[in-house]
Amino acid sequence: MSATSGDPIRSALAWVLTGLAAVALPLGAGFSFARLFAPTLHSKYFPWLTGRALGIAAYIALTALVILGVWMRHPWRLRRPLVHSETRLRVHATLATATLALVAGHLVSLASDKYAGVGWVGAFVPFKAQYRPTAVSLGVIAMLFMVLLFATARSAGRLGARHWLAYHRLAAINFGLVWFHGVMAGTDTAALRILYVFTGGVVVFLTMTRYALVRRSRGEEEFEPRAARAAYAAASAHGPSLRETPPSTNTPTAAPESVAS
Repeated sequence: MSATSGDPIRSALAWVLTGLAAVALPLGAGFSFARLFAPTLHSKYFPWLTGRALGIAAYIALTALVILGVWMRHPWRLRRPLVHSETRLRVHATLATATLALVAGHLVSLASDKYAGVGWVGAFVPFKAQYRPTAVSLGVIAMLFMVLLFATARSAGRLGARHWLAYHRLAAINFGLVWFHGVMAGTDTAALRILYVFTGGVVVFLTMTRYALVRRSRGEEEFEPRAARAAYAAASAHGPSLRETPPSTNTPTAAPESVAS
């Protein structure tokens, strides 16, 4: 088999391994966190425990998705190229799919649990849940916006990059909705305090430094032409002699007649 014929196989294998890692790692972490505070796998609260574990897994996958997305546009990536750009895009797309899949499992588990107080209507319509309606509604709004982001990413080629970027610049805000949803809706917030503080701090730090550095870079680029125009205006105010000053000599030379014409 030639190297060319093996490229599609290696590419497909890389996609499969990336997809498995994007789902398995957050899922394992979610169930591990859930077991720490609710060791009731064989009780009537199993649907709630499953939904909560899937929710934590979705949050971890979303955190990785947002961090990678911010890093892909961060100026620091040019100085610290951790992985190839094609690999970053592949992992980013896989994390988006994994996040949606985990969120879907989170919704189905809690909506089908009669003890959770969410219900099918409350899982998809804001302020319709009986259990902590404000906190649950933040998650519902974030889920709907997540679907919108996923749809625009899939149709970016048809919509154009301008529309796609306009939606994706709000991904950090959507992460904030999910963060507050997890903190306010979960009964295990105290046990997950370190997770929420660390992940939220990383996302805020990368987002703020990214926009600060980009704004400073644009300011420097705009300053140069402004400074050049100001210098030209100052020279014009003193007449053409300052704009076109000839080199000094001991004997002054007369200007040719053709200049005056």
